[in-house]
Amino acid sequence: MDKWLLKLIYPFRGLLRKQGVDMDSLLAIVETKLMMDKRRVYMQWKQKQQNENRNHLAMVLFTYGFFGIFIGVVIINVPSFLLAMIIVHSYIIFMMSMTLITDFASVLLDTTDNQVILPRPVNSKTLFMARLVHILIYLLQFTIALAVVPVGCTFFKFGVLTGLGLCITALLSVLVAVFFTYLLYLFILRFSNEQKVKEIITYFQIVMTVIFTVGLQILPRILNVFNFELHLHWYSYLLPPVWMALALEMLHTLQVDSLHLLMTALSVFLPILLFWILNRFLAPSFARKLSAMNTDGAQSKQELTEVKQGKSVSGVLSGIFCRDKVEQGAFEMTWKMTGRDKSFRLQFYPSLGYIVVFVFIFVFKNGQHMGETWSHLGSTNSYLWFIYLPLFTISNSLLLVSYNENYMASWVYHSLPVEHPGQLITGSAKSLLVKYFIIVYLLLFAICLYVWGIAIADDFLFGFFNNVLCFLLFAYWADHFLPFSRQPNTQQQSGRFVRVMLQLAVVAALVGLHYLLIPHPWIMYALMPFIIGGCFLLLRKLQRLPWRKIAI
Repeated sequence: MDKWLLKLIYPFRGLLRKQGVDMDSLLAIVETKLMMDKRRVYMQWKQKQQNENRNHLAMVLFTYGFFGIFIGVVIINVPSFLLAMIIVHSYIIFMMSMTLITDFASVLLDTTDNQVILPRPVNSKTLFMARLVHILIYLLQFTIALAVVPVGCTFFKFGVLTGLGLCITALLSVLVAVFFTYLLYLFILRFSNEQKVKEIITYFQIVMTVIFTVGLQILPRILNVFNFELHLHWYSYLLPPVWMALALEMLHTLQVDSLHLLMTALSVFLPILLFWILNRFLAPSFARKLSAMNTDGAQSKQELTEVKQGKSVSGVLSGIFCRDKVEQGAFEMTWKMTGRDKSFRLQFYPSLGYIVVFVFIFVFKNGQHMGETWSHLGSTNSYLWFIYLPLFTISNSLLLVSYNENYMASWVYHSLPVEHPGQLITGSAKSLLVKYFIIVYLLLFAICLYVWGIAIADDFLFGFFNNVLCFLLFAYWADHFLPFSRQPNTQQQSGRFVRVMLQLAVVAALVGLHYLLIPHPWIMYALMPFIIGGCFLLLRKLQRLPWRKIAI
């Protein structure tokens, strides 16, 4: 594959040599960069041990190509040609922008080769051109993966001329995505620092994961929701996907007028102009700023010496939910670490999106019209899934919170005068419940209150205590690890699929039992004291765990 991509450079050898570029050095540098692309772990959705020689890039490209199947389905089924083309180009621009944002610093503007290559007998023009060629090949690979299925469906439905036009407009859309990605970074760096940019990239990675997961459920159902009627307003013509779609409409219908000619000119010349501006004015100064993102720079002196007045949120909440000082310390540590640990956030936060996925699976069932299902939702008992699905999400945090890249620092636990290490576990569990479960639960309760009314309030109250009891049972039955004390690796994290299936089975069982109790609300009120008592009993047992029960 690399050899084939490098052959694309050969027709320009004469022009490059005239510019003072050493072709042998350029090819060697680009080939090395392409090999490094294959071995780099993309977007770090899951922190696992990675095989150095594994082609990670091929897996990412295959995933993007698979996602393009759903856009191909839209092209085949949408009756409006213009709307179908707008969706395709919006998809390409959005997906490429998200990809560039998550990998921008490590691929597109990687300046570390300045220190490695420039001391060698390689001139600056060769290095600059090698970097530019690598960027273009990188963009080409992702463009092919994103657009191969939509282009194929366009050839099939609208003919060869339109299909060839889409190939060109897809490449032009990528140039627009690159330009707007630069602008986004410039805007962020204008009001923030490099460390904040890293945090923003992390959240973009999480958003990408959620979009992939949720999109696989939502997109196939979109065809049943909208009637695909398109009405363009004046502001629609400011959007690049509309330019591209109107340019293709001119090819498809052979309709030539001032509007189509203007949109075609914008779709062809403006992306090229933007890309020239990017390379001529933005990239040189911007590369220097972004190079700092590849290092773990220390915080500024002001941030290090700043003394905050008063208690933090975690400090206040730990005093409310924890009585023992050891438990309060574990509560605060877990609260802060889960907000700072990138590995935890990348693994746990996307699972919050699974709630939306399972809502579509269990509430908006396959084969039913979403609009019709929504209109009759208030007369069903589907709110039970909203009650117990948060348990499925929050229970995964019990496993993830025990892993951390700096696990060797866990020696501090054994140096403290802690008689019952179970207090560290309960403090961590309480922190997870308060920080993630309660917030999500209240949000879902507000949604259900809008759909079903106040009548389901007692069901949510009963379900809350059920969820807490099951969460504590999961914590009690699992291996007892202290928070952030384990090394993250594939062997230790194996078997998660089985645990997920068991937890999902528990959620389904709770929904079934709760469904049987709906006609008898007095039974729920009678059971609540026993459930609350069970929660306190489990907490007590966990708090009194001795050191011999702690797994290492």
